[in-house]
Order: sequence, then structure tokens, then C-alpha cells
Amino acid sequence: MQIEYNSIINKTKIIDIRNSIDFKEYHIKESINIPRLVLMSNPQDYMNKKDSYYLICDTGKVSLSCARILNALGYKCYSVISGIEGIKKEKVGNS
Repeated sequence: MQIEYNSIINKTKIIDIRNSIDFKEYHIKESINIPRLVLMSNPQDYMNKKDSYYLICDTGKVSLSCARILNALGYKCYSVISGIEGIKKEKVGNS
């Protein structure tokens, strides 16, 4: 249910569940922003049950919680380990 960021590079179904302000400040270019409360209230409006989705938040904890719930509802979701903060640290370390 969890996945490393390096495994999702160039995937098309990356959903950033943070608020729009945080998304605008920094995000993965392939991701779309659907805030957590919006996604969790109506997942059927944004997802289908045949595709896989990669959820990302600040640290990976909220996205993991959401992935567990959505998987229980029949969706295929993965949480990006360490979230945006982990990606930022990784990019700084590789500079």
C-alpha cells in the first residue's frame, strides 16, 4: 500500500491531497491537486476502480490513511512514502 517516490516517476495518476496553497507552493509536476476532504467525500468523482492511484501528502501519513480507506472501498491506491517533505530532502541530497 506504500510506494517509494522513485517508483512513481512519470506515472499519470498522482493525486496530491494537500490544500491548494501548499500545492501551488511546491508539487510534483505530474500530480493533480484534489484536497483530501474533497477526494474522500466523493472518490467516485475523481477515481475509478480499475486504475491505480498514487496519493501524496506532506509526510506520507495522511495519504497512507486515505489509501487504506479508499482500498477498503475497492480503489487501488498507494501512499508515497515520506510525501513531499521526503522528496524535497531527497532532491537536496542529490544536488
